[in-house]
Amino acid sequence: MERADDLNEERLRILSRHLADLSLVETVRYFPAGKEDRVVATLEISYYPDVVDLARLEVRVRLNGDFNFQYFEGWSGEQWSCRWDRHPNSHNTRDHFHVPPDPHEEAAVDASYPSTPTDVLRLVLETIEHRINDLWTSTTDPTFPSEYEFTGEFGASYRDDD
Repeated sequence: MERADDLNEERLRILSRHLADLSLVETVRYFPAGKEDRVVATLEISYYPDVVDLARLEVRVRLNGDFNFQYFEGWSGEQWSCRWDRHPNSHNTRDHFHVPPDPHEEAAVDASYPSTPTDVLRLVLETIEHRINDLWTSTTDPTFPSEYEFTGEFGASYRDDD
């Protein structure tokens, strides 16, 4: 018997097909070992400046509408990450954004997301595109994750803290 907080495997497969059709996405893995509750998309590293070693997007969607989209970049042993969440919690509203470079509860901000996971994926991909463009504008003096300080530049359209 399914529970409302079970994975929405059908929706995840639909989102995965959308991801697989994008030139930005190198591979999509469905429920891989160690991450059986999500879909993992490895992004095409040629879209990034040389300073970025890897990039991926991990997606979880539940039957009750809760979700988690987490974006990662690897930088010579450092990590830059952010996360879009919809779930009940004690630290923010149900819709919230965990800011980069280290998405933890203390730095989460309230957000307002579209109602469908497909529209949330679109919003996430727009944010990733903005991030990639910003990376290319600073290739002569890149800001490593350990030096990065969030100033509200990502997600301004959906964050409620503006």
